[in-house]
Amino acid sequence: MPDMVTIADKFPNTVIRFLSNYPSEKGVTSVLEIQTDRPDEFVQGTKNWFSSSTTVLHSDDETVVVMLEGQPPNGYFVSEDIEYHPTTPVVARDGYLFIEFVMPESKLATMWESLDERNVKYEVLSITEDYNVLDSLTARQQEILTVAIKRGYYDNPRGCSLTDLAEELGVNKSVISGVLHRAEGEIIKDAIGDPREH
Repeated sequence: MPDMVTIADKFPNTVIRFLSNYPSEKGVTSVLEIQTDRPDEFVQGTKNWFSSSTTVLHSDDETVVVMLEGQPPNGYFVSEDIEYHPTTPVVARDGYLFIEFVMPESKLATMWESLDERNVKYEVLSITEDYNVLDSLTARQQEILTVAIKRGYYDNPRGCSLTDLAEELGVNKSVISGVLHRAEGEIIKDAIGDPREH
């Protein structure tokens, strides 16, 4: 990982969003979106700052998207220690990484211990209680779920079909199916957890 303070000093007002991270042969592959007023210079700088394989996926007058593959910093492994991953995107600006977790309060002590053991410097900006899974759904997902419930789609026997919902909402049946599937997945994984994360 680059020194975020160095980047902030050389490219003030630059915002970096870590869109995704996933394991790969060389450690971890990350996709970053960088908003800067000097994208060409930033692309050149990535070759010096990132000790990993770097591929530029997109570049225009104010945005650069790069894919990095290499060994992550110690802080990356905190999410494995606590078995929860940060919400995306993780944002870097003004020399700091801003990371948000959604997890049970019982995991907080484990996270503090992991951060300390891995020598990660951190500051807690806020802790918010009473997480509601509906907050993670888009407005469109909530709208379609509400119509589906009102029409009896989840009743047994069903009060309406996907076709009925599609006609009422004026969209394609496959769109309704996809929106409901993603929303249901969020709610179910929130309720019972995702065993693939353990």
